[in-house]
Amino acid sequence: MNDLPDFVYFNHSIHINKGVGCESCHGRVDKMPLTWQENSLQMEWCLNCHRHPEKYVRPRELVTKMGYQPDGDQETIGRQLIKEYGIQDARTLTSCNTCHR
Repeated sequence: MNDLPDFVYFNHSIHINKGVGCESCHGRVDKMPLTWQENSLQMEWCLNCHRHPEKYVRPRELVTKMGYQPDGDQETIGRQLIKEYGIQDARTLTSCNTCHR
């Protein structure tokens, strides 16, 4: 993870364990001749995923797969995985104290 302000809490492992793929945040590092920051990592960017995790979660065994393509409709698969992985609802995920401690 890049350098975040001291008041922002980020747990890398919870994202991996909940099925957020590496490339969702880091981009296609397998195609980068030099690694760069793919996404802004601004609060708005994080909240987009926290509000709509069904668009981003994938099977845990595929979190490191670059170029992941779902075997069906991503949002349908995502909703299924949200239940299976016990991902909290958007209201909880967007509560201030989820990331600010």
